[in-house]
Amino acid sequence: MCGRFVATTTPQQLALLFDAVLDDPLVDQWTANFNVAPTTQILHLTGSVTSDGEERVLRRAHWGLLPAWSKDRSRAASMINARSETLAEKPSFRPLLATHRCVVPVDGYYEWKTTDVDPRVKQPKQPYFVRSADASPLAIAGLWTTWRDPQRGGEQVRSCSLITTAPNARLAAIHDRMPCILDGDDVDEWLCAPEPPLHLLRTAPDDRLSATTVSTAVNNVRNKGPELIEPTRTTLF
Repeated sequence: MCGRFVATTTPQQLALLFDAVLDDPLVDQWTANFNVAPTTQILHLTGSVTSDGEERVLRRAHWGLLPAWSKDRSRAASMINARSETLAEKPSFRPLLATHRCVVPVDGYYEWKTTDVDPRVKQPKQPYFVRSADASPLAIAGLWTTWRDPQRGGEQVRSCSLITTAPNARLAAIHDRMPCILDGDDVDEWLCAPEPPLHLLRTAPDDRLSATTVSTAVNNVRNKGPELIEPTRTTLF
């Protein structure tokens, strides 16, 4: 799964990088965060086809999908990720595939090693920081929707999930899942194709990402500084 990530590229920079319109009245409140946690506000990119061509929009969303039929926000924490293999089967995700696809830009994400870990030993799992090999932002495939909060007078809430798939050979040494990363023209196809391009939800090549061990300080969501991505004892690849 992907349960924490890093967001340090400014919204303005992301809008330029992804050729998008920045549409968020609270963008001035954005701050760099090296430990983005579920159920918080994150940036996501949507696309549409207009008479003038394709248009991309960058705005905020609640991380953790809130289906339209949700009674409250309690489900969101369990719906931060969606498995690519079952998207077309799950009632929470299947209706979104046609017109509610999105991309979540991140500067890297954290994963905790579960492979070859003895569950009987009570100790913190080793966190890794995973990022693009060239340190550029990653575009993770996702799904979004809107929900009206009955506890806030029907206020409309936009929410999203990140899509995950099986890991490549290198990342399999850490965890059994990885986010679906889109590159180049795949971003346009995922956002704007008339039919869901599920073939894009594939495992990234081994050399696409690098992973380094980092401090267990990332385990505490209150820690949000740049020291969290400093390598510790070793570099896996």
